[in-house]
Amino acid sequence: MSGLPIRLNGLDGPELDERGGKAGKRFMQGLVLHKPVQCELTGAKTYDRWVGTCYFNGVDIAQIAVSEGHARDCPRYSRGRYKKFETSASRRIRRKSYCR
Repeated sequence: MSGLPIRLNGLDGPELDERGGKAGKRFMQGLVLHKPVQCELTGAKTYDRWVGTCYFNGVDIAQIAVSEGHARDCPRYSRGRYKKFETSASRRIRRKSYCR
């Protein structure tokens, strides 16, 4: 699965051209780039990326991103799985309309 682009299921993060997008990308790269990650794919594919839940050192990567303030819960797809990890910083990220 090395190099496979994956959209983290249930995660709502800013795009690169939005406030916090570039910082979020740097955070995620620092967290997992060139490191072993395990993913459970749903079988769905959006925008040329597979959809799934990925783990680094046994911890859900989306959970880490939300708890560090770089993304927020997307309840439409997560069913609220990451809401409890939201911080004041993550709540400042404007939620995408498709996540409501």
